Amino acid sequence: MTSKDYPENITRRSFIEGTGAVAAGLILLPGLSLEEQKKRVSTPVLTILERTTEPLLKADRLWEDYSIGFNSVLKIGDQWHLWYVAYDHQYKTDNDCFFCYAGSKDGVHWEKPSLGIYNYNGSTDNNILMFGFNLCSFIYDEKAPPEERFKGVGARQHGVGSGPWWVYGAKSPDGIHWNQLEEPLLKKNSDTGNICIRDGNIYRLYVRMWSGGDFKGYRIVGYTESNTFGNFPDPVAILSPDKDDPTDLHFYNSATAKINDDLYLMFPSGFFTRDGTVVVYSAFSRNGRKFSRIGRRPLLGLGTGFDKTGIYVSAGAIPGKIPDTYWIYYAGTQIPHDETNPSRVHYDGGIGRILLKVID
Repeated sequence: MTSKDYPENITRRSFIEGTGAVAAGLILLPGLSLEEQKKRVSTPVLTILERTTEPLLKADRLWEDYSIGFNSVLKIGDQWHLWYVAYDHQYKTDNDCFFCYAGSKDGVHWEKPSLGIYNYNGSTDNNILMFGFNLCSFIYDEKAPPEERFKGVGARQHGVGSGPWWVYGAKSPDGIHWNQLEEPLLKKNSDTGNICIRDGNIYRLYVRMWSGGDFKGYRIVGYTESNTFGNFPDPVAILSPDKDDPTDLHFYNSATAKINDDLYLMFPSGFFTRDGTVVVYSAFSRNGRKFSRIGRRPLLGLGTGFDKTGIYVSAGAIPGKIPDTYWIYYAGTQIPHDETNPSRVHYDGGIGRILLKVID
């Protein structure tokens, strides 16, 4: 079975009811009222109300002439901020990425401003912030010192052209001018869209792991946490394919978001190695550490245009105008996961979004 065997765009309701805690492998905690226990073990119902059919932002600049990829959106006041990575035809490895910025007043119409920061082919008339660092998860803290109101998390390869991808951070006063942190946040291989959430006094970091060690076995989701923006201990595995999944299914790019004090949602990429397609699954947690999958089928199937071959959900969930709804952004692609020959690809990729209703 591959991703193409699944119907597209079908809302997946839970197979775990509030009374199914034992069957689901969940444990009721002592000292809680029945209502509190139900709240902790019940599975949220996710419904997709809207979905992009055309990309809101697409690859159309010279520095994007191979593709665009991982991205993240924050809404601060009335301003929407979008950061994304792009690749041109000089691409050789994922190190060769341009970290870019776009802004919007409504989350739909995006502008790529001329920032005058990075010199690309002799001109700074572009929206490039830096080269070689794929930041894709962001935290905004208005109470932080001015020089670090924004924090970003990404990955850089330890070594030149080979070696593990360590998790690195960066800080910025405005989301435009970034200072990379010299010391890695985590010296463990994680070549994916690493997600970091500030949760009270804890930084929660969701990364890629491998079931058999670096680049061996299956891609799985790992977790670690720290009281500081750094010094993360070794991660532990929290989401893996199991015996009931297709044998070629891998999980990574968790796209974890905190919805409220008692609910965390994860939208991991489900990569099928046989045909190179990537679809989106879902899982939930009540503590940010232990996650349970919501059903067995993808939450978000392949589209028919810019997202017909792969979908990678972005970090963050932005509340919509309708109660209990959230805008979830994603990168779509028309090329298989392992296509790395720029000569066969031109201006691939776009950024879309869904409006997700969450009943908890």
